[in-house]
Amino acid sequence: MWKFLSLLTLLTALVVYNIKPPSILPAPSKCSTTPSLNTPYSPPKPVAVNSDREFDIIVYGATGFTGKLVMEYYAKNFPYLKIASAGRSEKKLKALKEESNLPFPYFACDSKDLPCLKDMSSKSTVLISLAGPYTLYGADVVRSAAESGTHYVDLSGEFFFHRETIDNLNAVAIETGSKIVIAGGFDSVPFDLGSQLVLRDLDVKPGNTTPELTKIVSIVTEVKGWLSGGTLASMIQGVTEMIMGVVKGEMDLSYTQDPYITVPEANECLKIDTEATGWGNFLRYDSLVNDVGIPHFMAYCNSRVIRRSFYLMRQGRVSYSEGMSVKAMTNAMVWAFKQWLKGEVTLLPKPGEGPGEGMRREGGFEIKIVGDSPTNSVEYKITGRGDPGYEFTSKIVATVGICLSEKDCEREPGVGGVMTVGSGLKGKNLREKIVEVQGEGGPLMEFIKVSSAQK
Repeated sequence: MWKFLSLLTLLTALVVYNIKPPSILPAPSKCSTTPSLNTPYSPPKPVAVNSDREFDIIVYGATGFTGKLVMEYYAKNFPYLKIASAGRSEKKLKALKEESNLPFPYFACDSKDLPCLKDMSSKSTVLISLAGPYTLYGADVVRSAAESGTHYVDLSGEFFFHRETIDNLNAVAIETGSKIVIAGGFDSVPFDLGSQLVLRDLDVKPGNTTPELTKIVSIVTEVKGWLSGGTLASMIQGVTEMIMGVVKGEMDLSYTQDPYITVPEANECLKIDTEATGWGNFLRYDSLVNDVGIPHFMAYCNSRVIRRSFYLMRQGRVSYSEGMSVKAMTNAMVWAFKQWLKGEVTLLPKPGEGPGEGMRREGGFEIKIVGDSPTNSVEYKITGRGDPGYEFTSKIVATVGICLSEKDCEREPGVGGVMTVGSGLKGKNLREKIVEVQGEGGPLMEFIKVSSAQK
């Protein structure tokens, strides 16, 4: 059935749209010189970060659906960690502790109460923020971490929030040594770590100053899951902010479409992609991945996060695009509909709502990531077990939190700033931790090298 639907969709697109891929900007003549590819970035000097604190990790937003999964995961698997829960409602935090029989202490702080949040953050090595939408509830939470020298990770998928955090807190985090890691769940860990693996195998090293172009294309080839309530709310909030900003004249529409909105520090030599997702807005065929697809629904977030990784890792001129195959899209809709018929999922979940345990365990995904440089090409397959929005994401963000709490897992210990998973942590160490985590029937996520060829 999916073949018929795929053909119908493709024929419709051919009639209605021009399906040429988005263009890539050529290198300006000035980019042939070495210095232009390194400026204005210079790595901050390391500062002392206090890791001898009362808690290893505090989870803010612990009473939400994903938060409960994270807390239960820590309680079951990491009894040696010093964990605390936190959130806006003391009543809900107390109920969580009693009903779930969790041994952790808790902190009650309103998301706008900065003094309370700073006092809380200063007691922990790492703060995990799960209370979204982040544009509404996240600004003071992340500020409390940056100002306290506390490492931080969230599940934010709102590029407006990312840009505001970079503008307002990057300098602060550099000064305190706080690693502020954005998008630590399904958005954007598999895509970010996968892209870094591809670049490693293409021999694109940190500090790359060559003007040659490297291309990376990611395509979701299979997914069994549904939007989390928090992700859906974040998407709605992001679109609402964009529309209202344009209507009020407070925001230029071109700003919202900027592929490099999360890399305000980059010069023109590094700005290659002309469209946010890199894939284009419509259905098209991509020759690198040899598949037909649409832009992945979270590519508007992922692509910008990953471009920040490229910049912070000083990897030079790298183009990134992200799609979702027609087959994956069709199969995902059919699978989700079947789960809905079984009562396992709500089609439009509210923040804090989630699917039944059966759907969470049965879910999963597969991503193909292909890299192409002037000298060689590489292909990886990334597989994940568990519903991407809940089961997978809760374990991934919990694992990133643990990695941040360990100095041997940090990339450049003592160096702070607003970062990504790919640029803030040692990829090898984090991948090893992730592979050790068990999903339904095997490792939570696997990184499989499919091919590598010299030109």
